[in-house]
Amino acid sequence: MKIGIVSDTHRNMDLLNQVVEWMSRRERISVLYHLGDDYNDVAELGDQFSELLQVPGLYDERYRTGEAPAKLFETVYGISLLLVHSLEKDTDYDDISRSDIILHGHTHRHELRLDDGKLFFNPGHLKGSLDKNMEPTFGVLTIEDRVVEAAIYDLKFDTVQSMELIRSESGLYRAG
Repeated sequence: MKIGIVSDTHRNMDLLNQVVEWMSRRERISVLYHLGDDYNDVAELGDQFSELLQVPGLYDERYRTGEAPAKLFETVYGISLLLVHSLEKDTDYDDISRSDIILHGHTHRHELRLDDGKLFFNPGHLKGSLDKNMEPTFGVLTIEDRVVEAAIYDLKFDTVQSMELIRSESGLYRAG
């Protein structure tokens, strides 16, 4: 299964549509995850995907009132995924310990980090051409029977960072 991952779009529909079109056409994603800021940005995209999951950002009223959950858990082919906007504000030890892959945003800095068998994946931002000294990026996560591939792309659709991981009973480990 191929999952498109975006975060911190901040109402930049031009960049979001450009990225979603590329992910749909080139990567053939069937699922899209939006990790907050802004929650409504993907509302019009829902009918394009078999599944659209999203969490609100810190500045969303639904986040503050609890109307929309700050975290979601999803299982894909036996891999436990946690979706949050802010890793620091929205997770605790139990959340991390029960998850294989932690998808988060908020910092606008892309990250693929393997820590103790868990993948921390921040796709970066699509806010504008430059934000917090970071260029816009987004991610694609591929989950298969024995392999997990994670990639972060820039707006030229070049790979910025990637990892190929092997699944095991005790977590995820680098292939090779």
